[in-house]
Amino acid sequence: MSRNRYAGSMRFTKKIAISAALIGMGIILLMTGLKQQIGPNIDAVSKLKAKGVVNRIINETIHEEFSSGNYEEKLFNVKKGKDGKVQIVQANTPVINEMVSGFSAALQKKYEDMKAVPVKLNYGTLMGSKLLSQTDFGLDIKILPMAVTSCDFETAFETQGINQTKYKVYIILKSSVRVLEPFSADNIQITSKMLICELVIVGEVPDSYVNVPEEDILDVT
Repeated sequence: MSRNRYAGSMRFTKKIAISAALIGMGIILLMTGLKQQIGPNIDAVSKLKAKGVVNRIINETIHEEFSSGNYEEKLFNVKKGKDGKVQIVQANTPVINEMVSGFSAALQKKYEDMKAVPVKLNYGTLMGSKLLSQTDFGLDIKILPMAVTSCDFETAFETQGINQTKYKVYIILKSSVRVLEPFSADNIQITSKMLICELVIVGEVPDSYVNVPEEDILDVT
């Protein structure tokens, strides 16, 4: 190979290398700019999707654990006077604590057995574009519930119509969830409040409704 041909080949190779480097830098800058532009939207939409996945699993577990437990009669102590009227409704704290502990363990087991749930985030939704929202282009992420970080409960009551009072028990959970995005991963906390039981008492509103003291609430960590 002559010196001129060798020099020409080296110049061509150098141009290819420079072009490849410039293209690579351009792609990096484009991805960085895109990430900065839609990054907050990705985080917000990912959290909504993660909350939806977690709530679905919690609802499934509630149905499995409480569908045949007859907890309505166990979770409240109802005391009546000599005239038969309801005077006191008190939450049965030991039974509720036992129930919450068992539910937390069942949910944790379900988390441990799960595989990551794939979810597509549409670019139109992320960028606020109606045109792109009609396309199939999107960002693929995966959502993996990791652990139940806390689990407790809350009681409440409300009047329903004439001479009816509805007593409710909610379970409040905090779940650690891992969101796997392209080139990144993040752990987020999802808080869920779900109704697990309600009891309707027909009659006048009782003189006393005893709520659960905060110090008596079981915190499962």
